[in-house]
Amino acid sequence: MTRWREVATIARWEFHRFVKWRQQLIGVLVMLGLGGLFGGVGKMVSKAHTKPVDVAVVGAAGLSYPLPPVDGVTWVTEGLLDEAAARAALAADTVDGALLIAPDGSGEVLVKRKSAWTARIAPAFTKAGHAATYSQLSISDAQRRALEAPFAVRVTTLETGAAGSVGSSRLYANVMLGLGLAVLFSGFASLFAGITGEKQQRITEQMLSMVSPQSWIDGKILGLAGAAIVGTVFTAAAVLTAVLLLPPVFGAGKVPLPPPPTDLGLLALIALVTALGTAMWFSFMAAMAATIDDPNSSPRSALLMIPAIPSAFAFVLVYRADATVAQVLSIFPLTSMAVLPVRLLATSVPWWEPWLAVVLLALAAWVFRRAAGKIFAAGVLLHGKEPSLAETLRWARKA
Repeated sequence: MTRWREVATIARWEFHRFVKWRQQLIGVLVMLGLGGLFGGVGKMVSKAHTKPVDVAVVGAAGLSYPLPPVDGVTWVTEGLLDEAAARAALAADTVDGALLIAPDGSGEVLVKRKSAWTARIAPAFTKAGHAATYSQLSISDAQRRALEAPFAVRVTTLETGAAGSVGSSRLYANVMLGLGLAVLFSGFASLFAGITGEKQQRITEQMLSMVSPQSWIDGKILGLAGAAIVGTVFTAAAVLTAVLLLPPVFGAGKVPLPPPPTDLGLLALIALVTALGTAMWFSFMAAMAATIDDPNSSPRSALLMIPAIPSAFAFVLVYRADATVAQVLSIFPLTSMAVLPVRLLATSVPWWEPWLAVVLLALAAWVFRRAAGKIFAAGVLLHGKEPSLAETLRWARKA
């Protein structure tokens, strides 16, 4: 059997070990059912009426506007002349709360225990205060709307002559990156379980006499990555179906579909970076899993969270995409999968930068893949202890 047939056989076996088509379809139906259940409960909650409460008000005469209506709240102003009377009424449970209005227009709400209705007080008084101020200025509704309207900015890219040429592509790029991260985190668990499980079985040593460690690890990476992709696609399909079909069922309007992307070249580049980044991280995690003896007790299992660090960098650099650190991180292989798309969507990037990142990503994926094979070959024969960092690096250098 040739090496590539060995890899294909192992990949196919690993894929079918974790992908059960019937269970995948059942999972989609379960997600749709849960979506319908939560949608129905959400509709009931949105139509639920809050329990009415009586709130004593002291100092309302100092306001320049009448007490505003608040959902579920009834204002009590008669017979309560001062703060002491309001506190006494609250202590006697004749009212549910007390609102003390200071001469400067601020207020303090007194309640015996935490109550949800208190959060509705400030927005109602703010809106009423603004309306009263506008009425004193004798301005029209159109002028008031003009004062409240945000400043509209339209960005036009001169190189393409189109306004917001990346705007319609941004959503698709974000979805692409989200799917890539979902594939990573859903596949890492099965990758760790698959590789560490093989190390704990004595038959593995016999298998290595027939199949090379590199072919074995290549097959595992391909098969388990394929299984993670299938699981992510089924989940995404279930979510998309629920978003499109369930809102009309519960009386909401249809969710509008986004316009088609306008920059296919940009999306293709981001897709390539996402694919190479996924391959690199799978190879990296395969190398790390090959050093773990027992995933249930090994502290190295925390390495599963390493790919989340570049994503955190990307969120921080969204509004600093022109910084030098963003440029460096968009080229560095361990962070380029998350940071480079941010730069591509947020600012102009020199033509050489994405291609250098792609080459380094491909090279890193190849190096980690080779290192995973060497580490697995040595680590599978080591039982009772996990290799030290020095031993791991020594094995990896042989790649």
